[in-house]
Amino acid sequence: MSIENTASDYSADTADESTAIDGGGTFGSAVPFEAVGFWLAVMLPVPTVLLLASGVSSIYELAAVGGLLAANLLAFYLGHEYSTDKR
Repeated sequence: MSIENTASDYSADTADESTAIDGGGTFGSAVPFEAVGFWLAVMLPVPTVLLLASGVSSIYELAAVGGLLAANLLAFYLGHEYSTDKR
C-alpha cells in the first residue's frame, strides 16, 4: 500500500486553502474598508466630544467639529455592514 501525491493533487489542495483563507475572493476585498469604517465610526466620537466639551470658540474649531462629524457619517456608511461573523 503506497500513498502517492501527484502535482495536480497538491495544486488542488493549495487552491482550496487559499479560498478558505480569503473567503473565495468576494469576502476578502470588501472587509478591510468595512472594518476601517466600523472602527473609525466607533472611535471618532471621542475627539468630537472632547472638542465640544472644551468649548468651540473659533470658526476653526467649529470647522473641526463639522469635519469630524462628516468623517463619522462617512465611517458609519462604510462600516455599517461590517461583521466578523461572515457566513
